[in-house]
Amino acid sequence: MTGGLAYGKVDVEGTSTLTVAPHPGFPLPQAFDHSNVNTGWVVGSGTEGKLLIPGWTYKIEGLYMDLGHLDARGPGGSFTAPGIAVTGGQVTTHTHFTDTILRLGVNYQFH
Repeated sequence: MTGGLAYGKVDVEGTSTLTVAPHPGFPLPQAFDHSNVNTGWVVGSGTEGKLLIPGWTYKIEGLYMDLGHLDARGPGGSFTAPGIAVTGGQVTTHTHFTDTILRLGVNYQFH
């Protein structure tokens, strides 16, 4: 068993699109992004054993990592043209960052 502190850069990027109701041919894309360095935790387990070939071993390890949450807000939108006025709501995202890692390997033991 193993476990401990994990940290890494997490990033959310996206595009929200306003559609002008009387004129659906005028979509208004709006990009948003947000990044942060989050801390979290990791836990895992593994094993190592001998292969049938002398001096060689195998290993396998699985890890689960959790870097927490990141919230991002896109801009609220508005568009004005002759005969058209559109105001859109703000897009909010809430993302949870996890990862599962599987490592396999072989080792040679020098004597």
